[in-house]
Amino acid sequence: MITENIEKLENIIDTEIKGYKNIEKLYADKKEILIHGKGTDLFAIDEKITDEYKNISSCAEARKNLSKTMNIPTFSMTDIINNLKETDAIAAKKFEEKRETVNKLAHRIFELEKTNLELLKHGMHVTNRTLEIIIKGLQPITKEYNQKGQNITKNQLEMSSIIEEA
Repeated sequence: MITENIEKLENIIDTEIKGYKNIEKLYADKKEILIHGKGTDLFAIDEKITDEYKNISSCAEARKNLSKTMNIPTFSMTDIINNLKETDAIAAKKFEEKRETVNKLAHRIFELEKTNLELLKHGMHVTNRTLEIIIKGLQPITKEYNQKGQNITKNQLEMSSIIEEA
């Protein structure tokens, strides 16, 4: 029974690791999309990332339930490893390797997400600057004409929004 639960737990964690690897790939793809400015593809990749996180959450829930049946206080990898050290040292070593893999993946995903966030900020800045230029181009120029509809030369003094001629 214990060996069977350990195998189930190992399969659940392997599924989580696979999900994290998929997320890492999706974040790398998202980075390329942000670099190349393909905004239409961004929604699709974000949807895939969300789906992967949902799958990982369901795996975490399964790990939590299985941990309870194995009398492990929490479903954290550390508690699982500490509990297995007492009953199955070989399995504990496997789980330590899996924990290292998850930690490395989490670090790489964090770095990719940080990079993607900076790319998004830069994209927003560029978009804002572009909009400012467009808006300035569309604004009517109100100080170009006097009361008589004549062009104002730049060397005249302005007294208000309308130039008073002497």
